[in-house]
Order: sequence, then C-alpha cells, then structure tokens
Amino acid sequence: MAVVAQPVFDWQPVLDVHVELFEPLATGVSVALVPRWREDSQGLRRANIMPKTEPVPMMLWLREAQAMRVREGIFTGLASLASDVLLIVEDGALDVALAHERPLSELKRLLRRNRVLFMVLRTRDELRERGWTEFLEALGLPFLGTCR
Repeated sequence: MAVVAQPVFDWQPVLDVHVELFEPLATGVSVALVPRWREDSQGLRRANIMPKTEPVPMMLWLREAQAMRVREGIFTGLASLASDVLLIVEDGALDVALAHERPLSELKRLLRRNRVLFMVLRTRDELRERGWTEFLEALGLPFLGTCR
C-alpha cells in the first residue's frame, strides 16, 4: 500500500509543473499507479497485478478537461482497470521520486531500475490517438520506435 502511504495529492504540483506533457492527452485518459505487493489477511505477501485481487488503494492521474489531476482510487485487478497506462510500484519508490528535486526524472530512473514497472493497457494505435506519445517518450519508453 506504499502508493498511498503519503497523501496522493502531493503529486499534483509535480503534474502541474509538467503541464506540457499532459496537454496532448485526450480527456478521460489515465495512468494508474498501483503497489506491486499487498499483505493478505494471514500476513503473506501477495502480488496485486492479477486479473482480480483484493482491493488496494491506487493513485490515478486522470486527464480532465483543464489539466491532469491526481485522484485516489481502488484497484481490484487488471480485469476492471480502465486506465491506459499502469505503473506498478515497489514499496517506497514513489516516496523516493517525490523527494527528488525532479520527481518525474527520478521516476524515469526508477523505471530503468525496475523499481517501477510499466504496462500499457491499450494498443499502440489507441495510445497514439489518445495523445500518449510525448509522455511515454519523456519517461524514456520507446513507444513508436525510430521510424515514424
């Protein structure tokens, strides 16, 4: 549950600083940030990234009409997730990124170090149509390749 350990709304100023990355996005698209692990009722560590899982808190970056906004949500598995992009977060990774002078740059480093995993939930064409190209490239994720 580390994703929401600190108030998720601490991320709103980060998104506001990078407004240019989110301007091309279609209204209604979103990034879900979900903890990789949860503890079950018996104290055992369980993976969250399954078709169905026990409810866990998630952070949602939702493109609204005016800007990208941080929202709280509940993740109950991949089968019910409506987001375009999923970031699967190791314990403490978002705290590390947020504490950094440049949180999105640190998030990019955490992706390269596999402390944050990336999953797309749409086809390449759908992602392009919804405006994700610049955001994905800013995170260092080659999306369209070198031939456009």
